[in-house]
Amino acid sequence: MILLDQAGAGAGAARFLPPSRAQASFIEHFWIQQTGPAPAGRSWRIIPEANPYLILVVSSEDSRVRARCFLTGPRSRFADVTMGNRILTCGARLYPGALPLLTRFPASDFTDRSVLVEDVFGAHGTHLMDQLDELRSPIPALRVMSDFLSHKWAGQNHISPLPLGRYTCVEDMAAQASLPVRTLRSRLMQSVGLSPKRVLRIERLQRALVSSRARAIAWAEVAASSGFADQAHMTREFRDLLGESPTAWSRRSRLPICSRQ
Repeated sequence: MILLDQAGAGAGAARFLPPSRAQASFIEHFWIQQTGPAPAGRSWRIIPEANPYLILVVSSEDSRVRARCFLTGPRSRFADVTMGNRILTCGARLYPGALPLLTRFPASDFTDRSVLVEDVFGAHGTHLMDQLDELRSPIPALRVMSDFLSHKWAGQNHISPLPLGRYTCVEDMAAQASLPVRTLRSRLMQSVGLSPKRVLRIERLQRALVSSRARAIAWAEVAASSGFADQAHMTREFRDLLGESPTAWSRRSRLPICSRQ
């Protein structure tokens, strides 16, 4: 979630645009994030989540501008992204379940991976990259990416309903979907790329991140309201899924890269 990455440090530099009505079943939103020069080696920590993305990155390298487009799968835990020399990031946040319809491959093939569109879509991906390389400005680039996604989803009506939401255990998810636990796991790995247990852990972590940003409350209250057994449980989950303690994570918001709207 763009607003939660790096503890929300880049929220002020992000702009969001809605998808068309025809795309609303597959795309949650488009976004643009433009940045000024970042120090070499500066990284940006991305939170774990079930949503895949189509992302365009434009950077200045060796006195020339370079554009690359990636299909990014769900993330089972944090990832550190290098921000040095990056000028523009924009793309589409897709709904969980969209990847198999877009690529004809299981979503699990993309878990914790960012793959160049040329390597996923072959000649179609190369053509997309050729178009984007000529533009390098956000709104026209998003139009091109939107057209590409619409073409790839032609004939698809919607994503099959997935048992994602605020559940307390995997058994509740399976009951809501009217599926045995083993079948649920197989279906989520195919469509989302994450196991039911991992989905529950990520959703609980994200509730804590949203709660901690929404208002100034103690971490113990955040843990209780987000569904953790206690603050120690939440801290263990932060360390495993985000790589650091809640306090260390919150400090990231005070160390943003140089950004501009």
